[in-house]
Amino acid sequence: MALDNTTAIVDVVDFEVQDYLTRDLLFSVDYAESVTLKTDAEILEIRGGIGNPVRITTSHSRTAEFNSELPLIDFSALGVKLGRKAVKGAATAPRSEKLVVGDDHEVTLDQTPLNGTLKVYALESNGRDIKTELKAGTPGTGVDQYSITGKVITVNTSITEGSLIKVLYDYTSGANTQLVRVTASDFPDYCRITGTGYALDESGNKSPVAFICYRCKPTPEFEMIFKAGEAAKIPFNCNMAPDIIGGKGVFFDIIPLADEEYGSDSDGEDSSDSDGEDS
Repeated sequence: MALDNTTAIVDVVDFEVQDYLTRDLLFSVDYAESVTLKTDAEILEIRGGIGNPVRITTSHSRTAEFNSELPLIDFSALGVKLGRKAVKGAATAPRSEKLVVGDDHEVTLDQTPLNGTLKVYALESNGRDIKTELKAGTPGTGVDQYSITGKVITVNTSITEGSLIKVLYDYTSGANTQLVRVTASDFPDYCRITGTGYALDESGNKSPVAFICYRCKPTPEFEMIFKAGEAAKIPFNCNMAPDIIGGKGVFFDIIPLADEEYGSDSDGEDSSDSDGEDS
């Protein structure tokens, strides 16, 4: 049954982000907390006469925005936002370890340090404060020296069994590492955003509502907050520029698909509602 003309839109939409020129899929979002399509414009008031009343009101300089809040972090989305795509492969990563000295006066690192990056510190008994920095050398004769073979560090016998040392170093990560690099010169490119939500009328009919944002430039601001008890959230916001569609400059289309059932096989989901009722 066709959807009524007057409906409620009661949930977030899922959306896809494509390269503006090639239409290649950059990333998909089915986990957004919110999605906002917004327009604004400037108002010109022409006044004149006794009391200076408004004679004519007109609008100009329309702008449009796409805003979303993402509670899960997709590194591909970060790459699009920051203007440099995430790459997959071995990368240089940092490591910090706190290790207990064994009866052989050795500790074993989790990774193999890159040359010139290893720092070794003997810690106080509280396990936090630095007692002394150990230097590479010959621990058999040097009290504050260490040696390393592969991942194994050997310290002087003055650092007794059970003592704590802290090590900092860089290493080469595995091939499945995702690297998102923030540079001074890379900025986002235009993208195309499409999405689908659903509308519900008073008769219980439920149909998809699609949208197309034709030409979006992700805003370059970036903030990631690491906070106890809360998940980090990433805003993915865009300013829109008009694209020429049918001879007009168009920001976005909203498309109520009144003849289609939301959740049908055409969009890859089950045809029943989430509450167990038929669509």
